[in-house]
Parts: sequence; structure tokens; C-alpha cells
Amino acid sequence: MKLRSGYNIRLAGRPAGRISVPDQPDILLLPQRSRRLQFNKLLVKSGQSVRCGQVLAIATGQFDLPLLAPLDGIVRLRVHRGHIQLESLRRGEPRVASAGDAPTGTHKQALIDLGAWSYLYDAHGDGVPDPARPVAAAIVATTQLEPFAGPRGDVLLSDSLNAFLRGLDCLVSLVDGVTYVAVPRSRNSLAVQLRQSLSEMPRIQVVDIPLRYPLDHFNVLALALGLKSSREQTVWGLQTEGVLAIDQALNGRQPLLDRVVAVGGSAVSEPVHLRVPVGYPIQSLLAGRVTQAPHRVINGGVLNGQTVDEHQLGVGVESTGFTVLLEPTRRELWGFVRTGLDRISYSNCFMSLFRPKYPEPLTTALRGEHRPCIGCGFCEELCPAGIMPHWIHKLAYRDALEEIDRCAAHKCVGCGLCSYVCPSKLDLRREIRDANEAIRRDLHTAEATETEEVVG
Repeated sequence: MKLRSGYNIRLAGRPAGRISVPDQPDILLLPQRSRRLQFNKLLVKSGQSVRCGQVLAIATGQFDLPLLAPLDGIVRLRVHRGHIQLESLRRGEPRVASAGDAPTGTHKQALIDLGAWSYLYDAHGDGVPDPARPVAAAIVATTQLEPFAGPRGDVLLSDSLNAFLRGLDCLVSLVDGVTYVAVPRSRNSLAVQLRQSLSEMPRIQVVDIPLRYPLDHFNVLALALGLKSSREQTVWGLQTEGVLAIDQALNGRQPLLDRVVAVGGSAVSEPVHLRVPVGYPIQSLLAGRVTQAPHRVINGGVLNGQTVDEHQLGVGVESTGFTVLLEPTRRELWGFVRTGLDRISYSNCFMSLFRPKYPEPLTTALRGEHRPCIGCGFCEELCPAGIMPHWIHKLAYRDALEEIDRCAAHKCVGCGLCSYVCPSKLDLRREIRDANEAIRRDLHTAEATETEEVVG
């Protein structure tokens, strides 16, 4: 297997190597929408008392995946738009499912009912996998290479290696083919122990990956391994926490009510990993851990995350990390003549090139201005999919969708590296995404219609 390109991103504010548990909040604010899921059908009423693990809502467009109550409490609706508020919280005992008590008696249904299915991804499209489709293979990434996008694999595995191995046993039973486990190329004791344990397990193949983002991305690994999805079968992708969720659901038969989230970045005075119930207020999560200076909170990492706004007041079902960056309010004086001793650049054009490796205190500042493409080729050098973002950018200006389609723009994995290293500050990731959407909408739809007319 050949993994190409990638880049090691070093940012200041790395979370601590242990998991802390904060105090229980007064209320929980459960978002009804996340990146892939929309819990649009409420099953509770305002003022209703609910028990820990009870279904509050389901996502009818995503196989009826449930939103579970993390604690005992009283439901309040329409207090915060798009959120279910729980108050009068009590730490209750979650209902433990008996073996095979899922409606269809299947392990897949148990993963859905107990809230573990949201940890699974379609390895090629990042969508929610269809439970009805057979699983040709699975890819497990044991490392998180986008800074602060989620909990580090070593932090999760240091105290839960046995649970991880039990979860892998269950995962293998759900997969028709091979389960590939991506392990970083490291000689530390945990990585050595993990490799040794995996070598003794049947139908599991270890994939060594260098510590370069986004080589832990499911789509990148699936392409390198030659794995393909079809209408008849799919390829699953899971992070370390996904395998631990499978163990808790199928072996412990308990619902997934908590999330481990990473909190890091240049504006964080106390970078940390936290175990919190779903719905934990983000304001309470960051209180006392973030500087008083202006900052921006991002749900996820700096390359793929989204700015937290009024649409997300609490930790969501799919929340894995929060990046908090300093947000300068004034333009840097004489910035164009500064030597860049504190700036890391792929182009190696700053004085930081002569410093030993260090984590960069990244901010939200653009550090420059938008300019036309200079044809440096940095985006092409780093692209893990082997496409040419700079050329697609030029074709997009001409609305040349057919030429963009021939450039294999559909292979883009959306990692955002092209935008991150672009010296002209072009949002190449967004341009490629928009071009692919236009191709699907305007080009392929038209071709399919013409084919139907010919057949008719």
C-alpha cells in the first residue's frame, strides 16, 4: 500500500494526555442537528420526566438513529431553538439491554438502539452507513492527525486497550472481509503492545501510517487499499472511540451517553480531554479554560471544523473536539516587513525555518491578502488524492465542468490541506467541493436524463 503526500501540522495548545471529568452542569442543551444527523422527530413533550437512556428524538432521514437522554431530568422544549433542554438533572442508572433484546435481534440494531451507530462512517463519503448493506471491509484509525479535531488515540487506549480489543472482536463479526487497523509508525510502548495484540487476532490487518495529516482519513486509506463501495456493499470507517462504543454497546449492553472531547488551541489556557454527557453546555465546558482575549470556538479542527454559533449550544452527538483560536481585532502594524519568526509556512519563506521544530500559536488572522493563484504547486504536492487543486481552481473560473470532471475532482477527500498551504489564501477546498456539487447537479443529472430518454 502506498500513501502519498500529507503534512505534519504542529499547533500550540495540545490537550493533556489524560481524561478529566468536570462537574455536572445545571442543565443540558442537546443539539438536534449535527454534521450528518438531524433529529427531526421528537418523542417527548415539554415538562415530561425522562430516564437516563430514554429516546428523546430520532433522525428519520438517517435510519431512525436515536437521541438519548444522558441523565434523568425534565424536558424543556422551545427554550433554545434547535435544542432539547434537560433540567433538574440526576445521575440515574441507564437501562442495561439483555443479550439480543433489540427488535430484530441483530447486533446492528443493538448499535442503533444504544447510540453507537453515530460513530460509524461510510469510508468513501463520510456519510452514515446503511445498516441494510453488507460490510465488505472496515477501516479503523487509531490516531487523530488533524490537531484537536478529536481525542488522541493514545489517550483513549492508555486505559482502555482491552476494551478496544474486545470491540474489535465484535467489529470483525460484523464485517464480511478484512478489518484494517491503521497504527502510526511509532516505537512507543503502547504502539508496540497494540501491534503485538493485533497480530494475534484473525481477519485483522495492521496498516502502518506515517504521522502526516490526512493519512488517517478513511477515504485516503480506502483509496490506498483499493477498497470500493457499491450499491450492494459498503466499507465502514471508525476512529478509536467508535470501536470502544461497539464494545460498550455489544459487550456491556449499555447506551452511549457520554463523549470524550478534546479542547485545545492558542486561546486555551488549560488544554484538556474531557468526558462529558451529550448536551454539556459549551460555555460551561470552556469556562476557566479559555483566555479572556477575543477568540473563536470551532467545533472540530482548524481544517474541517465549523465555527460554533447559536445553532450549537451544547456538546452534540458527533462532537469530538473544540479548537479555540485567538482572534486578532486589529490589523498587524507593518506586518509585511516582519520576518515571521513565529510563523510556520510550507513554503519555508519565514525566519521560523531556522528555529527548531515548535508548535505554532495559530490565530484566525489571514496573515496576508487574497491574491490570484501564483502556480507554486504546493497544493498538488501535498494532495493525498493526487489531484491538481490549482488547475481545478483555474477551470472553475471558466465554469468548465466537463474539464474539471476529467481532472478527477471527485477524488477529493476534503482534507483542506490545499487551502491551508496556499500562499494566495485561496479556499481551494470549498472551490473543489462546489465544483463537484455542480457536476453532480448539472452534468451527471443531465447525462442520466439523456440516457433514460434514449432507453425509453
